[in-house]
Amino acid sequence: MKGKIITLLKYSIGLLIAGSLLWYVFKDWDLNDLLIRFTQVDYSWVLLSVFLSIISHVIRAYRWNLLLNPLGYKHLTVFRTFLAVMIGYFVNLLAPRAGEITRCGIMKKNDGVNMSVSLGSVVAERIVDLLGLIIIIFIGLALQFDRLSGFMIDFFTEKSEAIQISSTVLKILIVLGVVVVLTLVVLWWFRARIKRMPIYFKLRSFAIELANGFTSVLKLENKLGFWFSTVLIWVFYFVMAYVVVFALPSTSHLGLLAGLSILIMGGLGMSAPVQGGFGTYHILVGSVLGLYGVVEKDGYFFATLIHSSQTLSILLFGGISFAISLKLKKKKIDV
Repeated sequence: MKGKIITLLKYSIGLLIAGSLLWYVFKDWDLNDLLIRFTQVDYSWVLLSVFLSIISHVIRAYRWNLLLNPLGYKHLTVFRTFLAVMIGYFVNLLAPRAGEITRCGIMKKNDGVNMSVSLGSVVAERIVDLLGLIIIIFIGLALQFDRLSGFMIDFFTEKSEAIQISSTVLKILIVLGVVVVLTLVVLWWFRARIKRMPIYFKLRSFAIELANGFTSVLKLENKLGFWFSTVLIWVFYFVMAYVVVFALPSTSHLGLLAGLSILIMGGLGMSAPVQGGFGTYHILVGSVLGLYGVVEKDGYFFATLIHSSQTLSILLFGGISFAISLKLKKKKIDV
């Protein structure tokens, strides 16, 4: 019960943050103005963006298979793994990071992949993605340091100053820290007795399998394919975001450097612990376009157009993937 309450509280906070940010973005909008803007969109570019995003998801499925192959799962197909990836994205719209567990569960159900092993491989995959985002940020700063660094410093300084940690919150954090330390001390003190408990062996086995999945990136049989597909994913992320600038008169003049800034801020927005990047994506992407002469409302609408189209595509293809997954027969394997 306690765990469910904590989970519910975590998701509620995420929804509250997303709702507050979306309110901030749209509080001064007139509904008729918003509807008129949607009629001015060239949706051929939006559809191209969605198509490119699907290709990036297929490449992600291929790359995940490369991580799982050296662990004994050589029977995996890109199609079946793609279904799991899309279902994971679908679930992430409802609960941040729950999609990672869900897609591992789908792989367990459909392809017999050990749950803890696949979770470990997902952690490794996310670390690689994080490193990719950091590299992209450094490339962006190298190409337009004055413009982008000034924006990031001013933006995040302004937002951090708006967040005040009350004395009550500080006391709670201190108490939680003390509880964690005391728990570790007790576990160490009674370690001999704990090692004789059945649950210890289950947790130890889970940890070993998780570590095997996590270190799968060090056991790659196709290193070139893995790293090339990683680069390709980011290339598609860039192109799928950039082509949307041509869908709007207010952004059609933007160049490739603006597209790089969109990619960086979009990546940061989607990395935030809120459902589907709602609010965070809109504010970061919409705000950074001001550096390139795009007025605030046009920037927010551009971000809304990309985010909405990608969200709808995930709902559509994620839902279809879930329906297909229900019909698939589990593969019998020997690992």
